[in-house]
Amino acid sequence: MARTVKEIKDAMTATFCKERAVVDAYKLNPEKTFDQQFSSVSIENILFYCFAFAVWTLEVLFDKHKEEVEERIEQLETHTLRWYVNKAKAFMYGYKLVDNADYYDTSNMSETDIENARLVKYAVATEDNTVVYLKVAGRDENGNPAKLSTSVFSALTSYLNTIKDAGVAIKLVNEEADRIKLQLVVYYNATVLDEYGQNKNGQQPVNEAVQSVITNLPFNGVYRNSDLLAAIMAVQGVEVADIIRVETKTANAGSYTQVIGFDKPYSGYYAIESLNISYKSYDVLLNPKAE
Repeated sequence: MARTVKEIKDAMTATFCKERAVVDAYKLNPEKTFDQQFSSVSIENILFYCFAFAVWTLEVLFDKHKEEVEERIEQLETHTLRWYVNKAKAFMYGYKLVDNADYYDTSNMSETDIENARLVKYAVATEDNTVVYLKVAGRDENGNPAKLSTSVFSALTSYLNTIKDAGVAIKLVNEEADRIKLQLVVYYNATVLDEYGQNKNGQQPVNEAVQSVITNLPFNGVYRNSDLLAAIMAVQGVEVADIIRVETKTANAGSYTQVIGFDKPYSGYYAIESLNISYKSYDVLLNPKAE
């Protein structure tokens, strides 16, 4: 990415002011910057600005050339699974594709307009028996994955059917978050946490750690019991922790299934249905008679 004119000029003048011949000739103070020792209308300052502007122009042209080359390569690229993911994220709701092409004309659109029109924020593609399975999701007001609306999903389906390779079957998955229930036991250091899992600031760091593990999973990422335990054990004040039970289900399933080891969400992401943490003092664990 091109540097600003100021960044280029500052880099040039900083080197200029370090040259011993320059310091001797101009009687410069090495502790001061170029701008502190040269007037803004001095010939040196004007020349450096002209040089910096020329370099900036060249860097901008290089960036533009790079974008054009990458766009050309993308157009020639074999339609891999990554291509389907990128195309799903490039979908723009309410806009028409360029005739006989698989892209949009965004020449008169701002970056904000383009971002607001691209409602597919998450996508991942897999293939099974010649069928491309494409999981997609939007983003809610809290920045979390969310199911696309019916109208958006319908438009996305039409868009993908238009640009996909002939003969390729695409199965789109657009679902509400998989539900997850967690039941845990935590033995805490009573000098750091209380019986409610709160620290001296009134925060519940164990709850926050669990939330972080679930919400920070990459889209279509694998949940692991071991990862959850590691995150809980890293919380200050936690001495021992264990998972009593973790259960998940898809949004439309009638019942929950216990997670043994790991689980992968059908929708691509989770929403915590319930989090039940039993807090016990570590002193009780060491000395049961103290209970």
